[in-house]
Amino acid sequence: MVICLSANIVKTALINNNKKNKPVMLVLFSSPRKNGYTKKLLDSFLSVAKNEYDVRIIDCYKLMPKPCIHCGKCETADLCVFDDLDEYNTLLNEAEALVFASPVYNLSVPAPLKALIDRSQRYFSKRFSLGIKPPIKKHKKAILLLTCGSNDRSGFEIIEKQLSRMFTIINTELFGKVSIAETDKINDTTECERQAYELAKSLADII
Repeated sequence: MVICLSANIVKTALINNNKKNKPVMLVLFSSPRKNGYTKKLLDSFLSVAKNEYDVRIIDCYKLMPKPCIHCGKCETADLCVFDDLDEYNTLLNEAEALVFASPVYNLSVPAPLKALIDRSQRYFSKRFSLGIKPPIKKHKKAILLLTCGSNDRSGFEIIEKQLSRMFTIINTELFGKVSIAETDKINDTTECERQAYELAKSLADII
């Protein structure tokens, strides 16, 4: 028996098969501005990364995660009382690369991303209450792409410190970072975009 497939079906099958062979990169995009400086950094980074990774992007402002309410559910079972992050948690467990693309708001990340970070309490409980080590089996490399309107770079340091606690529990190490300060004044971000591009190339080289 001979089965004839259309060119579109074959093309789709090849694309899907190619994605299956690529490691997953989970991007957490947390800017309300869809064409701002954060997006420029991310686009430059992904222009390389998309060739090596199966890139999955979660827009935190569209997802709008519920905040952790410290109900204690995750201390008794490997789940959350809320189901709004089910897709995120699946991708987080599958990913080999984790990208945080965010502006600095009040020396931290915007509220939707902060809620998502706080919900990593599930994995702290998985390790320390349920005794499951590691809470996430697949090791990940993290990338930070950060922007800030002022010339105060301390927000970058605070965000990195916040995430470092999360990284210890989700089997993640920081691979690299690119940041742009004074976006309220500057217009040319070419050098920082180039740095993001080069960072993606460095990450691709170790696959």
